Amino acid sequence: MQVEQITDKADWRALTNRAHAPLAQRWLYGAAAQAVGREARRVLVMDGDRPVAVAQSVCRKVGGVSFGLVTQGPLFIAPCDPRRVLKTLHRALPRLTVMTPSTHMRRWSLSAATPTLVLDLTQDTGHLRSGLNGKWRNALKNAESKRLKVAWITATEAALIPLLQSEKARQSQGHYRALPPEFTLALLAAAPRAFRLFEAADAQMLFLRHGNTATYQMGYAGPDGRAANAHNLILWEAMMRLKAEGVERLDLGTFDAVKAPDLARFKMRTGGAQVVWAPAQLL
Repeated sequence: MQVEQITDKADWRALTNRAHAPLAQRWLYGAAAQAVGREARRVLVMDGDRPVAVAQSVCRKVGGVSFGLVTQGPLFIAPCDPRRVLKTLHRALPRLTVMTPSTHMRRWSLSAATPTLVLDLTQDTGHLRSGLNGKWRNALKNAESKRLKVAWITATEAALIPLLQSEKARQSQGHYRALPPEFTLALLAAAPRAFRLFEAADAQMLFLRHGNTATYQMGYAGPDGRAANAHNLILWEAMMRLKAEGVERLDLGTFDAVKAPDLARFKMRTGGAQVVWAPAQLL
């Protein structure tokens, strides 16, 4: 097996689309990391003339030593021997590289496994609606009965302030761990056209479109939005609009039933499939 460096954005998009790649393995994530002083390395593993795996590593130097992080990767895009892939990647990336692949590689774990929820938007609308938990669907019906209007608004730094402030407060209170809100601004600078910011009443939800997948990034609801179940309506409308754009998978992100039970229930009741990423492991 051999490694090729991928430097063309369109090539990387085509390769990561084959794996329905999550945000952390998409071009805009690496571009945002570069904007905050990191190095992004995008590599393709070939087995003869067959592309079999891709990995985007965000790298930094500490005391002259290079460290790499392959978040939610590497991604296998064709049948292959994963162990040979990892050996090949080990030669191409910094010696101290941590990965969180989709399957455990029987290595020493540095963290717990991370569950995420993913919605399959290739289903027809009827199946998506019937897949909703009854309580979630009733909340959606309640929001629809109030004739709330969901608006798609331009994601500017000013428009994102309520979301970013709310996200920072929740993270500081230890409700969950996620990307720092400041990184969202780096993503905005790197790929403003990827942002999908929806609003209804005093509630907002932010999604990022990347190739044939999208990610729910963060949300905020004031008292009016909570009373009207605005987030249920916003998420449903976002699903429909992203589906119409050709998005096939919507990643709702991680959930923690202990630290953030309300958010976990909201996500789990959408009917999404649970995807568990392996614990962090040395490459």
